Order: sequence, then structure tokens, then C-alpha cells
Amino acid sequence: MESSLLPNIVSFLSEVDPFDLLHEEERHALAASVDILYLKQNENLPGEHIVGQGLYLVRTGAIDQNHPDGSLRTRLGDKDIFGFSQLYREGECDYVIKAIENTLLYRIPKQVILELMDQNPGLRNHFSSQESVRLAHSSAHIDGEEALYLRNVRDVMNRRVARVSMDTSIRRVAEVMTEMHRSNALVFDNKILKGVVTDRDLTTRVLAVGMDPASPVSDIMTSRPRTVHPDAPLMQAIEVMMQHNVRSLPVIENGEAVGVLTATSMVENSHVQAVYLISQIYRQNTLQDLVALVPQRQGVFEALQEARVDGRAIQQMVTLIADAFNKRILQLAEDKFGPAPIPYAWFCAGSQARFEMHLGSDQDNGLILQWEPEEHEAEYFKTLTEFVCEGLDHCGYPLCKGNIMASNERWRVPLALWQDYVRQWVAENNPQNILDISVFLDLRFLYGTEHLVAALKQSLLARVERNHRFFAILVANSLRVSPPLGLFRKFVTTRDGDNRQVLNIKKQAVNLVVELARVYALAAGSSATETIHRLRDAANKKVINQASRKELQEAFQFINMVRFKHQNEAAVAGGLQDNLIAPDKLTAFERNHLKDAFRIIARYQEAAQQRFHAAGILI
Repeated sequence: MESSLLPNIVSFLSEVDPFDLLHEEERHALAASVDILYLKQNENLPGEHIVGQGLYLVRTGAIDQNHPDGSLRTRLGDKDIFGFSQLYREGECDYVIKAIENTLLYRIPKQVILELMDQNPGLRNHFSSQESVRLAHSSAHIDGEEALYLRNVRDVMNRRVARVSMDTSIRRVAEVMTEMHRSNALVFDNKILKGVVTDRDLTTRVLAVGMDPASPVSDIMTSRPRTVHPDAPLMQAIEVMMQHNVRSLPVIENGEAVGVLTATSMVENSHVQAVYLISQIYRQNTLQDLVALVPQRQGVFEALQEARVDGRAIQQMVTLIADAFNKRILQLAEDKFGPAPIPYAWFCAGSQARFEMHLGSDQDNGLILQWEPEEHEAEYFKTLTEFVCEGLDHCGYPLCKGNIMASNERWRVPLALWQDYVRQWVAENNPQNILDISVFLDLRFLYGTEHLVAALKQSLLARVERNHRFFAILVANSLRVSPPLGLFRKFVTTRDGDNRQVLNIKKQAVNLVVELARVYALAAGSSATETIHRLRDAANKKVINQASRKELQEAFQFINMVRFKHQNEAAVAGGLQDNLIAPDKLTAFERNHLKDAFRIIARYQEAAQQRFHAAGILI
């Protein structure tokens, strides 16, 4: 190579991800090894020049990458790379390269790129032939004390359970707890869990009041204790303990007590910001005091974002904080207006139900009454829901623009009417009904009488089970939007209010994965709401395979990572935390990996269209 060309190639490599991350000396050495090729317009690059030969970079010009049947695979332009999927291949190349303009290519020989990848794991991951592997290595995973709180209850619960019967004497219960070195005991009637007694109960309910230790433990136990499933996130269990001020949480699986969680002391000593903030939320006694905590929510988000924690962990933390605000405001409302006149359940919908909130999320919620209220009872719930929804707004959770809130009388009705809504949504597939059911297919109990939400979810699942036409309509509806990737692998942008070209990363990417996962989960009969859990259930039921689950999961998490970085930067600058990203604000790393993610989504949209026979369906 002519030495005069070297600076030009070095300069070019410094602008191409991931070579921009190399040291200057490495980049010079790499540039010296580059081969230069020219293709005239309409000229093909023979497959034997690609298979096992190295990586190609498009310096100038444009090429088509076609499938062997001649259909377009992708179109590549300046700074695009190809050839990494052929590095270890033998025989025929699985695509054809044709120049559609006069084109200049740089080729990095196979041996050079392999040595570079050996020395640099980040480069190796970047050039993995699978998009999902590249995406999987694109974010850091949380570690340190925060990691503990993102584990499941099963990982940290105590499996040694002190079990006693209802008629066991208090003295004997104390002996059992001492013998087993436990701070609590579970109280059973035959095999039915009836209560919990703790060392604090022995102090406050026995010693402090001079109670006879020969009395049965049923006299001092906490009846009908709160419980948790072993697969629940630890953060969720801790939130329950703080909300209800309990020190021991029985862990129940298939009706059996499989462990006990005793995390109160851990919480009290915790330095994890999110845990500390949640504990503070439950200690506030006025709405004004809660509003004063809102800036800490931003602090938690910034800390997680700066640590490059993966998107799922950030969303879980942000959602659990939102849950705490919501429940505490409901408690304050009941303190202010008195106890509810009839049983009710407050549920969240949308991103909060899916544990996928971010700082810009608004509120989506509703209320289920056990039966038709009298006029004065209806007035109570009108007052309560307005107080809660407005309170959430003051705490940084804006009112829903679509008015999907419990303060809207349409979404504050008895269970029977909710079930009528479901029947109508499924039977009459007009656009408004599809929009409504799409919102309420993501449903999670938050406060009050839990079985009301369970009954509504059961109605939903029963109505759509094996309803193939309904699945086809959901898929057809989701296909109205495509990932924002056009020919030349260029982003397809829209204009925002300031007439800037932007990506709407929520509408054009995040929502598409959410909708695919929702359909897959329904086809699998899953009642999960979190997108990652829906993909897991669909894979376990073989609606999709494990490789598909992993690809969609990695795409989803990377897109959210980019989204949260954008929102955090906007928040720090005092701007609007929206989902509109100008492509020129993305780094080369983000641009390339977003293209990987968008290609994955497009591929699965096409597969879903064929699988659910959604082509040609109009609503």
C-alpha cells in the first residue's frame, strides 16, 4: 500500500464502530494491513473473495447484498461492514454482493481481524455473526449490592422453616425457634398456613404484657399473613414487607410453604438508593411529603444509567418505585376519606403492569368494584380516584392523555361490567376495541381486593384462548408500524415539533417487541405481563424457540438502554424526557447496534404475520 494512503485510512477507521475504540497504534497497524478493492457499477464481488477472506468496509459508494434467489437482503453504504458472518464459513457464500454505484471497499484480512479479536473480547463480541450476541455484550450487568435486589426470592429465602401448630404453647414455640436459630415460626392448621409469629411478637405481645406462656400461639400470631412466590423479584418482596410493615414473609409455592424471607434488617441497613427511596415513601404521611421525594427518583435513574445497568433492571427499579408511590397515595386517600364502603381493587395497566416504566411514563390504571355501588358509595370512589390520580400527577406520573385512569368513570366499574367490556372487545373488532383490549391485556393488581383482578384476568384469557382470528387481528394491528430501517440501512425518521428528523424509539421499536411478546404469550396461554416473562413462557411452550426468545430479548434490552440514555441526558439538561431521538445524537456504536435490533424485530414481524395468518386482515 502506498504510504500516502495510510493517514486517510486511519482517519476513516477512527470514525467506524468498533475500530474507533482501538488505540492509535492498533489503528495504524490495522490500516497498514488493509487491502483496497474497486467495484464498478453493476459489478459483482465473487463469493470466493468473501468466504473466509476477512471483513469488508464500504469506503465510498453503495452495494446490494442479495439472497441467492436474487431478493434483496440489505443495502450497504458508507462505513457499513460485511463479511463477518462468512469468516469461518467454507464453500458457497450465502449472499451475493453487487455494486449499484462505483464503489471503493477496504478489506481487513481474516488473520488480522482474528488476531485483533483474540486480543480484544469487545471486538470479538461486536463481530459475532449473530445480532443477539452483539447486543448481549452491549450493556453492563448490575453487580455489587444492587445485584442482590434484582435476584429472585428463591435465591435468598431461608429454606429452614420453624413449623408449629395452632395449639402449640407460646413457650414451646420459643423453644422451637431457639433450637432452629429462627427469628420466626409459621403456624399451621394441618397443612394450611394460618399465621406467623416472630421474636418481636414474643417480646411485645407476651413479655411486655405479662401473658401466660402456656397460652396457645394462635393467641398472639399474625393471622392471614402476606406471602410471596419464590419466583418474585426480591425487590418486589421487600416492597411488600415495607408496605405492610412485616418482618417475615412466608414463601409459598403450589400451596406449600417452601421458605421464609426475613429481609427487614437488610433493608434498614441498605445503601441501595431504590430500596432506601421505597422505604421513605411508606414513611410519608402527606402528599406534600411524597412530592418532596420526587427528585430522589431522578437520582436513582441517573445512578443506574451511569452504571450502564441493563434496561430491564432499570425498568424494574423505576416501576417498583412507582408502585410504592401509588400504594402510599391510596393509603393516604383511605385515611383522608375513610375506609372503602365496598371491596375494590386498584390495578395498573400498560408499562407499569409490565414492570417496564421509565421516567417519562404516564399513569394507566383502573378500579374494579365487587358489586354495583349505591349513589353515595359511587361518590366515595369518585373522590378517592380523583385524589389518587391527581396525587400521582403531582408525584411525576402525568395524567394519561387517553384518560385511561380510575378517575374516568368508564374505568371505575363493577367486575361484571368489566367482564362485559371484555366480551365486547373480543367479539367486535373495531379499532377502538382493539386499542382498549391491548391496554388491558397488560394488567397487574396493585392494591385492595386481589381476587377481583385475578377474576378479570381470567375472563380476558378465557375469551382469547385459541381465538386464532383475534391473534391475527392483534398481529395485523401491530404490523401497521415497521422498525425504522430502510434501504441503505438508513434510519426512517419522522419530524418532531421543532421540525427535526427523529426516531420515535417507543412507537417504532419498543412497542413492536411488546406487541409480539403479548401475542406469543397469549398463544401460549400465559398470564404473564412482563415482556421478558412473556417471551420466556412462549419459548417454554414452544410457541417460539429459545433462540428467538434470546434474539428478541437482547434487541428489547438494547433499545431500552439507548432510550434511557437519551432520557437521562434530556433530564440532566432540563429538557423533555421523550422518546424522540435525533439519529445524529447517536454514537456509531448505538447506530450499528440499533440496526441489528431493528433487523431482528422486522424479521419476527414477518414471521408472526405468516404464523398467525395476519396478511390482508383489516380492522
